[in-house]
Amino acid sequence: MEWNIKIEDLEEKKEDYLLIDMRSAEAFMHGHIPGAINRLEEEILTEENLWKTSPEKEVVIYCGIGELSRELTRRLREKNIPAWNLEGGFKAWLTSQSDKSEPDMLSREEIERYSRHLVLPQVGLEGQQKLKKAKVLVIGAGGLGSPVIMYLAAAGVGTIGICDYDNVDVSNLQRQIIHDSKRVGENKAESAKQRVALINEETEVITYPMGLSPDNIMELIEGYDFILDGVDNFPTKFLINDACVIAEKPFCHAGVIGFEGQLMTYVPGRGPCYRCLFEDIPAGEQIPNCSQAGVLGAMVGVIGSLQALEALKYITGAGELLTGKMLVFDGLTMKSRLIKLGNPVESCRVCGDETERKITNVKESREEYEVRACEIKNKGEQ
Repeated sequence: MEWNIKIEDLEEKKEDYLLIDMRSAEAFMHGHIPGAINRLEEEILTEENLWKTSPEKEVVIYCGIGELSRELTRRLREKNIPAWNLEGGFKAWLTSQSDKSEPDMLSREEIERYSRHLVLPQVGLEGQQKLKKAKVLVIGAGGLGSPVIMYLAAAGVGTIGICDYDNVDVSNLQRQIIHDSKRVGENKAESAKQRVALINEETEVITYPMGLSPDNIMELIEGYDFILDGVDNFPTKFLINDACVIAEKPFCHAGVIGFEGQLMTYVPGRGPCYRCLFEDIPAGEQIPNCSQAGVLGAMVGVIGSLQALEALKYITGAGELLTGKMLVFDGLTMKSRLIKLGNPVESCRVCGDETERKITNVKESREEYEVRACEIKNKGEQ
């Protein structure tokens, strides 16, 4: 016999029950039913004092979706403990709350859509609400930008800005999976917006079908929480870095050539910036871009997905970011290296010691971004 109680029955007489959340402490911290206490399964089965605190009350156990707590309820009943399983678990409670007019509460559809996020201790209700409020700017809707944009939208990021002046070309379709043959000739930012609408109509997309320059970048990044670099030309990469450092905006850099990719994240005050590592824009003949050297489509998919992961981790606070580190991945051997980068370089001209900082305004330092590798208007983005 199953001993289930529905959320509406619990809400009617919640004071009559001892409500126990059997999920992890981390999951409990990120969201729980008001009035619940947190105990793991082993503690619930063995902690005698638990029952002595409220001997007049029956026990209601809940987990994420009501499955693990169902089995625990059965075992408690075998011990003659008056236990009930909350049908549907924490998810059922979240759904019941969606009917209430709290501005930050997720809707029923959102709870269903993001149910796999909500049971993750590192995300939970709090993390999903952060994603809903977040604003992320993706510069370049190409090979890297494609998985980035699609995964951010699927994850429930509330606002995504997309900056790209270029139009979809047949040669892009080998790797830029957010576009299709019907979009050839359309602006990439606008094309990407149409795909996002099919993935998640609740995500707001703001398009910037224009080239990035020292004249517009500061205004462009101002309203965003996190910036993603999806271009493959060095002048624009340095421009993104310098603007983000000056504006104190976190961003994720990535690059792919052939079968090798690299990834790092900059957060103000938590490690070196892109210029700390590479100092100056290389001359055009020194390092080829992907149109010259070639790139395997799946490689930008791997690295772009990792960029999206970094953005989602930053927003939710889950895990460790690639700050002060660079991840290098070799697709031919499937080997990866995590290179420790150390502290910011004191002589860095944008984030170093105050006496060494020469770049404090990208408009005034526009000569830094002169065309050397390829056109600054994001031509050849990955």
